Amino acid sequence: MKKIIALLLALSLVLCGCGGAPVEEPTTEATTEVTTEATTEPTTEPTTEPPPVYTNPLNGEISNEPYTGRVFATTISNVREALPHVNMNKADIIFESFVNGTVVRCLALFSDISKVDAIGSIRSTRPMFNDLCEHYDALLSHAGGTGVALRNADEHGIIHYNVDSLMRKTMDPLRAGTAYRDKEYKYGEHNLFAIGPGVQAYAESEGVQISGLPERDYGLIFTEDGTPANGEAADSINIRIQYNKSGKNTIMEYDPETDRYVFWQYEQMMVDQFTGEPETFRNVVTMFVPMTTMTYGYHVADFLAGGTGYYACGGKIIPIIWTCDGDDQPFRFFTEDGEPLAFGAGNTYIAISSEKGHVTWQAAEPAV
Repeated sequence: MKKIIALLLALSLVLCGCGGAPVEEPTTEATTEVTTEATTEPTTEPTTEPPPVYTNPLNGEISNEPYTGRVFATTISNVREALPHVNMNKADIIFESFVNGTVVRCLALFSDISKVDAIGSIRSTRPMFNDLCEHYDALLSHAGGTGVALRNADEHGIIHYNVDSLMRKTMDPLRAGTAYRDKEYKYGEHNLFAIGPGVQAYAESEGVQISGLPERDYGLIFTEDGTPANGEAADSINIRIQYNKSGKNTIMEYDPETDRYVFWQYEQMMVDQFTGEPETFRNVVTMFVPMTTMTYGYHVADFLAGGTGYYACGGKIIPIIWTCDGDDQPFRFFTEDGEPLAFGAGNTYIAISSEKGHVTWQAAEPAV
């Protein structure tokens, strides 16, 4: 028994390190850092579409909103005795044509007549102009006309105003503000001038809607540079407007500094009566159309037949084709191979001639 106790005691001493302090084995704890990356879902930036670009349908100039207004038209005398004109440069489109006998006149179209303080000189309307106004749904200002011409305007559904009679018959400011007579003008029958804001105000007073109308197709396409591809150099253009034995030459001289054609007729450059600035156009168009004579010798054109012509811009010219799909539809213009024609942004001159008219041109002589 004693031997067993001694053996247990010895074993106990061994386990206890022979009486020393208990030895603890170092414990190493593995520190594992868990790295959690932030999961970010891919962000999709909202796509913003560029704002719509609006253009004036009569001149191609950029605007902040679509054009929903009403085109106004005015008759303008264009005989030698009626010169100089007033504010022809402010019109978006100028038509020139023989209207009866040897009388040649212009019709000016304005997308915003309220910005034109004076226009003229104003003469009476003609069936040719009534027809043009129907194609552009234009309100027409004139200095009266014969019973035939005025009934023809009514038959075409044209809203029209004799600004001379409105001015003379009443002291109502809206009516009196439609026109004025320049008493110092040398030819009395050519001294009547329309007042744009007054004409518009009178139309509104009559309940005519001139804004907020549906967008309308005026048949014109515009680009920043309307110089026709493959066009021939045309620094000087002679447009012969012809009907029967009556003829007139309109000359357009290209100015490369302004990129405009300067209007010449009756052996003189056209300048504005108020500003003295030359009358210029970005686009020059000639339309050849079948023409006939109706009652009282008034000329009318068969626009629905379409035809040929010429287009010039940027000092170059090409032959063109033009069409018209109805009495209340605008003219449409194409290149000879049928591609839609793009005009240069700016104002346009359009000569209307019978098929006996013609156009010639030449390049500028090279600088020495």
